[in-house]
Amino acid sequence: MTSSILFKSLPVSLLYCILLIPIPLYFYWGIVNQLGPDPLRFLEHKYGELGLIFLLITLSISPLFKYAKINLVRYRRCIGLVAFYYIVSHICVYFFLDIGLSIDILLSDLQKRYYIIAGFFAFITLIPLALTSNNFALRKLNIKTWNRIHSFIYIAIVLSIFHFILMSKTWTGELYLYTGITIFILILKIKSTKIYKKLSTYSNADISK
Repeated sequence: MTSSILFKSLPVSLLYCILLIPIPLYFYWGIVNQLGPDPLRFLEHKYGELGLIFLLITLSISPLFKYAKINLVRYRRCIGLVAFYYIVSHICVYFFLDIGLSIDILLSDLQKRYYIIAGFFAFITLIPLALTSNNFALRKLNIKTWNRIHSFIYIAIVLSIFHFILMSKTWTGELYLYTGITIFILILKIKSTKIYKKLSTYSNADISK
């Protein structure tokens, strides 16, 4: 049995457990002071970065299936929710441990720190996606409404990238990579829209005249 077949047969529940292991693991390492001189900052950054990575993986599943015939569609909901859980963990570290539940500091940060504003709205955008990532919501909502809600993930990824860029003091290799993947995914999404296809048709028609 090849590794690809083994991966395809991997139960979704087991994948949840595997992907979520770093949340308690990093937290434990922080408690025992194994995350460097500033464990709180490291923990906050790592949870946020992993949330961004899993968002990008979620958005990559459809292009991988369409262009590379790699079918990971059955894991898309799982990976998307895992991304949300990491982002929730990222926010919890900031709100509970970093600013100590201080609403005053939160409001102050939202007024003067643009990366927090971008991150805040990215999180707000993801909430309806997480709440409707279940079979019950899929049954209650018609597929058109459900798809419209889940298209918000593209807004969320743009805001998340802005959050990451504004927060970073320098352009690292990781930042170039995440930004490049996001731009590539957005280009593929735009090319798949009906508006783009109509414009392409009109453009080709004009050229052929």
